Amino acid sequence: MAVRMVVLDIDGTLLISKGTMTESTYRTLRDLTGRGIFLCLATARSGRIVFKQGEVPWDHGFLMTRGIYYNGGTVFDKHAQFYEHLPLPGDVVDAIVSFLEIRALSLQIALQHDDVYHSFRHEMSMEELKPWGFAKEELLPFETARKRPATKIMIYGGTDFLRLQQELVELYMDLTKAFGESANILLADSRRAIYVMSRHANKGLAVRRLAELNQIPTAEIAVFGDDSPDIDMFGQFGYSIAMGNAIDKLKALSSYVTLSNDQDGVVYALRDHLGIR
Repeated sequence: MAVRMVVLDIDGTLLISKGTMTESTYRTLRDLTGRGIFLCLATARSGRIVFKQGEVPWDHGFLMTRGIYYNGGTVFDKHAQFYEHLPLPGDVVDAIVSFLEIRALSLQIALQHDDVYHSFRHEMSMEELKPWGFAKEELLPFETARKRPATKIMIYGGTDFLRLQQELVELYMDLTKAFGESANILLADSRRAIYVMSRHANKGLAVRRLAELNQIPTAEIAVFGDDSPDIDMFGQFGYSIAMGNAIDKLKALSSYVTLSNDQDGVVYALRDHLGIR
């Protein structure tokens, strides 16, 4: 099977449940780059926290040459000197925040503008900010940020898991009805968060941009994922590979279901399904 580009989600795909990358996955990906196969990370994470401390070996620069961050809000290829930012317009951000002020007062809202600034509706402690990669002095006041473009809006919060899931499902449906034509809205993280991006920003479109940039046919691209943000990539490239721990909807759209992330599912699919040894 001819594969020239491998696109990989991070959480639930590249990383095991403990939040680390296995040694065999790391070695296999290094080997792929040595063979001239293009690697691309496709994640909801920002550029500042693509990998957190301890998740991967320190020498992981080979994984950072091209990527799709914020679920397609930013796309880049360092080799081709390409960078694209696709934010939500400021008026749409403000309208969504106004909607949430009435509909979801208790939930946290994070407004992310690439890696320039973040902003949060509710106060964040220094400890809570650590996973976001921002210090308190780098945050923009929420009332200022809500009037500006945002790469991604994330809605989350609450300690009662089942109640949070129900609330977010209902909120997701209402948001989609109100803003579905002007934004890309996803229910993700096992129904623990809602992501809102530009309607022009999704992982599938971003993969196509990078493929065209590098003159790689869609038939020679393999995409890996486990959750709803990965759906936009599935069914339009040569190989759509769902992790064993993936949601049912993604498995139904896949061309192959591999082992789970805790069973080195990425390595298994590369070797035993795609024949890259």
